Amino acid sequence: MFDSYGTSAGVDRIGSAQYDSSMENYSERVDQRESVAQPRKVTPAVQRFTDNLVTRVFLWAFPVWVRPNHLTILRLVLLPVVLVLLYVDLRWWALGVFFAAICTDFIDGAMARTRDQITNIGTFLDPVADKLLVAGVLAWIGHEYLVVRIMLAYVAVELVVTAIGGSILLRMKQARPANAFGKTKMVVQSIALFFFLLSAILDISTWETISVYLLWLALALALVSGAKQIQGIVEKRRLRK
Repeated sequence: MFDSYGTSAGVDRIGSAQYDSSMENYSERVDQRESVAQPRKVTPAVQRFTDNLVTRVFLWAFPVWVRPNHLTILRLVLLPVVLVLLYVDLRWWALGVFFAAICTDFIDGAMARTRDQITNIGTFLDPVADKLLVAGVLAWIGHEYLVVRIMLAYVAVELVVTAIGGSILLRMKQARPANAFGKTKMVVQSIALFFFLLSAILDISTWETISVYLLWLALALALVSGAKQIQGIVEKRRLRK
């Protein structure tokens, strides 16, 4: 018999089950797209360790009104100071100011993460400041080396891509943080440039040779970092289709 409690109720239950199943599948697809567009903010163990170390060593000295972007701008300001000191042959002072500028790179990143002060403009300005600092010092102290000329050309391309891509991301109110290879590259570059400056002061050719090899390693890491970023962009576009 067909009554309100019999077959029609069974059909309703079947239709409801199909509807629930389709909604679950739709929700899963939406979750996958959202996870691609907005990846989970998982802090790697190494980064947590360095953030805690920077917090204990440096961040206690910075009041809460000091923002990460302030340190990024300071790094931009210190670049011409380093170049002027190199020009007037005050190399020890140049080394000290360069070391301070490099420290701001690690401090502003840890500050942004630990104090929850990550901004889109900061994510854009931070790598620009890094590239300008590295390119300026590289051009001054090692332009006769092939690896330096290659890295300067690569940095120039990175700056153009960052300017174009960063302006688009800022309009979209999105940020694309650096990957692990990019961060490691910055560390290796910084060490190489420090030894370059130190070898020029103390006239130790061995340290200069080590610096050149470190720059080749940094160049390799830069290429891997760029490839990973391109791969991430391609995967996002593929999953959105």
